[in-house]
Amino acid sequence: MLLALALSLTLCQSPERVSVGLHLRNVEVINLQENSYHASFVLWTSWRGEKDPTKSLRFVNLLEAWALTLAPVYEEPLALPDGRRYQRFNGEGRFFHKFDLGSFPLDTQQVVLELEDAQRTEAELVLELDPASSVAKELQVPGWDVGPAVLEAAHVTYPGAFGLGDPQARSRLRFGVTLERPRRVFFVTMFPPILLVMMCCWFIFFLRPVHVEARVGTVITALLTTVFLQLAFTDDLPYLGNTVLLDQVFNFSYAVITAVLLECVVVMRWHDRAIDLEAALPTMPESERPAVDAERRAARTRAERIDARSKWLFPLGYALGCAAILATHLS
Repeated sequence: MLLALALSLTLCQSPERVSVGLHLRNVEVINLQENSYHASFVLWTSWRGEKDPTKSLRFVNLLEAWALTLAPVYEEPLALPDGRRYQRFNGEGRFFHKFDLGSFPLDTQQVVLELEDAQRTEAELVLELDPASSVAKELQVPGWDVGPAVLEAAHVTYPGAFGLGDPQARSRLRFGVTLERPRRVFFVTMFPPILLVMMCCWFIFFLRPVHVEARVGTVITALLTTVFLQLAFTDDLPYLGNTVLLDQVFNFSYAVITAVLLECVVVMRWHDRAIDLEAALPTMPESERPAVDAERRAARTRAERIDARSKWLFPLGYALGCAAILATHLS
């Protein structure tokens, strides 16, 4: 008798369990500036008991609540043969999720809809993920590759319980899909122009130091072109306060271009030194000419040696640096 009473009390105190499922039909209008997107979906719930939980279910990451369309398929919930009640909705609206753009343009994002009960805590109601939840097979998002579905059940604790006292945990479900930016965007569209500019810098090592204007002009043009490329490729990104992968590639390119310009200055200084000594040779006493001539040859040799080493050091260093940056973000 006491055992039966204890069991009945336990059952009375157990939270209500509501099964929730979602079928994601479409995702569009992804706005990186506002961390928002538009989604259309089918939402369904099943439960036991007379109280309709769909009256208090809310999307916690909803933007523009006035624009949410959530139309019930049935005027009244259906009574299923096993005693549960069932309701289904066709919905669409604008939602938000903070995008992590640190690996742009090789980033992976989640487009999710987060659902929880606005009235009852986890002690009163638990949302359970319906395993039939899915993403439309024909779903396509321009500019993105559609990855695996996001189906997660969790709980969230609000410390102040919205002014009601003790902390309260609420059951939450996350439905959505993983979107991966195609790697060809970087390796086919963005990186080749950067690489072409760096190759133009590399070609100056095949010009003699006497071609001062051509060498310096090429490097400065490459620097300005790189600045314009960065502005063009990152124009759609919001201000993040830190650098993304593409910024790091550009910053490294600036450093290499600056080093190339410094190499040009050093080589031209040694070359000019050799020319000055050569011009001074005819006016010097015979006793000083051998030493001055040796210094002239040494200056010219040093300039040629620096150029010869730079021909392979700069491209090798640039390749290794870019590989290290990509490996850091792809690992």
